[in-house]
Amino acid sequence: MRVRSYGSYSEYVLHQKSKLEQISWLPSYDQKYSQILTERLKEQQVVKAGMNVLCLGARIGSEVKAFLALGCFAVGIDLNPSKENKYVLYGDFHDIQFSSQCVDVVFTNCIDHVWSLDQFLHEVKRVLKPNGYFILEIEKGLKEGGVAGEFECF
Repeated sequence: MRVRSYGSYSEYVLHQKSKLEQISWLPSYDQKYSQILTERLKEQQVVKAGMNVLCLGARIGSEVKAFLALGCFAVGIDLNPSKENKYVLYGDFHDIQFSSQCVDVVFTNCIDHVWSLDQFLHEVKRVLKPNGYFILEIEKGLKEGGVAGEFECF
């Protein structure tokens, strides 16, 4: 596994926050990804209407919209939520601001962006209710033909 080196956690946060300003394709991505994820989640038949869902690293809220479409209560957190975003709150998935055992589902598609995998997984486990679901969407690795981007940490 390749790991990006940052001089400090503050340097990591500044780098991750800069991503939103550098992405021009977000508006088209938002609608497409939300629809695709909604269909994937329907196929898996794990997520049910009425579940509480926390989306980690949710940027503009595309994944939150997918869970809302399935009848869930859903909210996202991100270091840099887009302005006037009603789907995503400021938050750090290394130190989640919500109480322990408060959500049925934690979803993320950005585990490759975490600073500390141990701290991240500790926080996921802490906020999940007993028998809750951790839904993880993962990009292909380098060996599978994936390409490391500018913001991935590993």
